[in-house]
This record gives sequence, C-alpha cells and structure tokens, in this order.
Amino acid sequence: MDQKSLTDSFSGLWESIKNYVEAKSAYYTLTTFEKVVKVLTSLYSSIFIISAFVIALIIIALAGAVYIGRIIESIELGLLIVGGFFLLVGIVLAALKRKIFSRFIINSLKKTFFEEDL
Repeated sequence: MDQKSLTDSFSGLWESIKNYVEAKSAYYTLTTFEKVVKVLTSLYSSIFIISAFVIALIIIALAGAVYIGRIIESIELGLLIVGGFFLLVGIVLAALKRKIFSRFIINSLKKTFFEEDL
C-alpha cells in the first residue's frame, strides 16, 4: 500500500467521521427542539384550559354563594360559607400537593421526553 493511498483513506475516514458527528449534532438539536416545543405547547394549553376552568369555577362559586345567601337570608353569610369551603379545599390541596401534583407533572414530562413517537 503506497503513501498516497493511505493518506487518501485517512482523509476519507476523517471526512466520514466529521459528517457523522455533524449529522448526529443536527439530529440531537432537532430532537431537543421538538421536545421543548412539545413541553411548551403542553404547558400553554394547560394554562389556558386551567384558566377557563378557574373562571367558570369563580362564576359558579359566586352564583352558589348568592343562592345560599338568599336561602339563609344573608348574602354576606353565603359568601363566607363558600369562601370557607374553598379555603378548606385549598388547605387540603396544599397539604397533599406533593402527592397529587408531583406525580402528574413527572408523568407528563416523562411521556414527552422519554417516549418516542412511532
């Protein structure tokens, strides 16, 4: 094997390695971008859906408070009853936040990052 042939072989090998590394880098960049977009899309859609439910819950709570207030003939007391109910629910959710929300968030992110689309 002469020197020129060996140099050409190493040059071709170097170019192949360089092309492979560039292709892998582009692949991982694209894959990372895709996963970040999926996470952000999921986050923003969740925020919009939760916001709609919160607004609906506020309106329903106000209507319920007025209804209870009319039944017991005191709107203020109706508002206090409904407010106390939501305070109790908030305390329970705060106490259980790790068990409830952490598992949900971890499972959502796990699906996004570690499960491949076929």
